Amino acid sequence: MKKLISFKDIDKARKTLEIGETSSMQEIKNKYRELSLKYHPDRHSKSKSKKEYEEKIKEINNSYEILINYCIKYPISFKAGKTKEVEEGEYMKQHFKRFYDGWWGDTD
Repeated sequence: MKKLISFKDIDKARKTLEIGETSSMQEIKNKYRELSLKYHPDRHSKSKSKKEYEEKIKEINNSYEILINYCIKYPISFKAGKTKEVEEGEYMKQHFKRFYDGWWGDTD
């Protein structure tokens, strides 16, 4: 059975990819590509700290996977009235508010 993605994991992944609290799928993908190019070990093969770049790229890849899996599995409503909330970003704000208000319980 797969482990549920916790808010703590999502927040850490978001910070690793250097994206804000609200981002589109395209922004996540663009930032992932940018950081992957910047920290890819093959671009630093002659560097003494190649191992550090290998660890950083693993962290970037893992963070991207966490965020993409979260976004893919997040339910999207196509019901009348709900699309307006999505357009205004309220749906996501409400969702994250549940995390901050302890909807999932103690996240520490």
